[in-house]
Formats: sequence, structure tokens, C-alpha cells
Amino acid sequence: MKVLAVSIFLGFLCSVFAPAQPDRIGAGLSFANPFEFNGGETSNPGFFLKTWIGLDRKGKVHLVPSVTAYNRYKYDPGTFILKNYLFQGDMDGQYVVFREKTLKVIGFAGVNFTYVTSTFEPLNVNSGFIGADASDWAVGGNIGAGLEMRMTDHWDFNVSGKYKISKYDQFIISVGAAYFFRDRGRTYRRR
Repeated sequence: MKVLAVSIFLGFLCSVFAPAQPDRIGAGLSFANPFEFNGGETSNPGFFLKTWIGLDRKGKVHLVPSVTAYNRYKYDPGTFILKNYLFQGDMDGQYVVFREKTLKVIGFAGVNFTYVTSTFEPLNVNSGFIGADASDWAVGGNIGAGLEMRMTDHWDFNVSGKYKISKYDQFIISVGAAYFFRDRGRTYRRR
């Protein structure tokens, strides 16, 4: 939980020192291929929070910090209980590649921080299986693309896919909604 709190703090701290204030905030679900850790694996779905910080006047370039906490994985064969937790933090640079009326195609790349922790609780000391708590972290990069679909003046629906390159490689699909703090005005009007 400490890593998640620090990730959220650092992500939003970046928005304070950026040249502009965040223009929207988003939340949704992430689905990633699981990986093995400490005799178990990771689980789905993940819940993400992200914010977009505009870096140009046309709204094509954004800095996008985000944090994701995945559902707990639990394995209980009767002699022990193993629980795995996965947390990720991203800092991406996003660029609008194509825009047509209410649809945007985006590309992004950035850095990723992954923290995975595992708790092992023996239920029977004579089971013959010896396990221990474990935790690990990794820093890597990611690259991806997505669609942003305008729903109303203040709401977008977003779908994206990215490949995370690190010690724990994963392909991640995210689906969510974003809320704009103010009306988009002329920069994103219907044609």
C-alpha cells in the first residue's frame, strides 16, 4: 500500500509542476496477461486512475501519469494461503495521431514502475511445504495506442492497448472514461 500511495502522490505531484494544469481525469479497468510470482500468478482486472496534462495549445500532446492496482490473486490448497498483489505506475507522453469529428487515434510511450508483493500463510505447520512472503519491483518502458471517443462535452470513452517492456513483460488492454474539467470549446467541436 505504501508503494501505491507514493505512486499516486508522485503522479499528481508531476501535474503541479507541469506547464499546465490537468484538463481531465479518467478511471477504468485494465486487463493484463498474468505472470508467475512466488508460486502463484497475478490476477485481473486492475483499476486505474489517470490524468492528462496538456503540453500544447492545440491539445495534441499530453503528459499522462497513471496508477493501476490489480485484483488480488489467492491460492488456497488447504495447507497454506498464498496471496499476490500487483501495482503499476506509468508516466506516458501521448500524441494525437489522427482526429475525425468525435474520434481520436492516439499513440503513446513512456516509463513504467511495477511492484508485486506476495504473502504466504501456512495453515498446517506439518504440511511439508515451506513458503515465504516475497516482493519485487521493476522499472521498464511501454508503448501503445488507443482510441478516444467523445460522448458529451465533458465525457470521453477510451480504449487502449500497450506492451510493457520490463522484467515482468505484459500486454495490457484498458477501458475507461475520462471527465473534462471544462468545456472543450473550439479545439474539439463537432463538424
